[in-house]
Amino acid sequence: MQKSAKSNSKMRPLLIAAGLSAALIYTGGAQAELQTGYTHYVTDSVEIPLRSQPGYKYKILRMVRSGAAVTILEVNEDGWAKLLYKHNGKETEGWMPSIVLQSQPIAKMQLQEKEKKIARIEKQLNQLNLEKETLQNRFSDTDNELKEVKQQNFELNKQLEEIEAISGQSIKLNEENQRMVQEIERLNNENAIMKEQIDQAEDVVQRQWFLTGGGVLLLGLLLGRFFRMPNRKNKWNTL
Repeated sequence: MQKSAKSNSKMRPLLIAAGLSAALIYTGGAQAELQTGYTHYVTDSVEIPLRSQPGYKYKILRMVRSGAAVTILEVNEDGWAKLLYKHNGKETEGWMPSIVLQSQPIAKMQLQEKEKKIARIEKQLNQLNLEKETLQNRFSDTDNELKEVKQQNFELNKQLEEIEAISGQSIKLNEENQRMVQEIERLNNENAIMKEQIDQAEDVVQRQWFLTGGGVLLLGLLLGRFFRMPNRKNKWNTL
């Protein structure tokens, strides 16, 4: 049975129990200083002796504070456990009653661990609140920037509509200007044609006048040749 208990419990870490019998609590000279009628508290600074052999009569190797972690190496039939205790880099092997050992940390250590955990959670919570506040500020800034961008977009769209209206009017004016240029070009062409026709007509008129004048002159010459006036001198001689 001893070997079985030894094999099952070897190298199993345990903690020294906080609750011990009143005989383990130091009540020596301090009792003389206590006064009745006042509230006092039982100290939690309990230390358990680690002995060289299993039994209360053997030498105490050192005192182990309540809550310290130890490793069980062996447990005998009388309920004594052989322990390995490490402290400040130094290892000590000794015996201690197994009744003062428990597999869970003492309430004080559990409380300290929970307090540390609560402190970590509070720190994380504060960090999250800070990040939340930062995100809210960024969201507010982004929302303001978004409003400004929307306003600028509205103004740009309005300006674009005005530009498109002006551009449409410019296109219409350009089209009308091109039509007017084409009309002016057409009129210039017609004017050039009419001028050429007028020049040709003037040439024809001049030719007609030239021909008419020449005909009249020729006709006069012919008439003068056939219808001569009688000689006045011969007329007087006849009288």
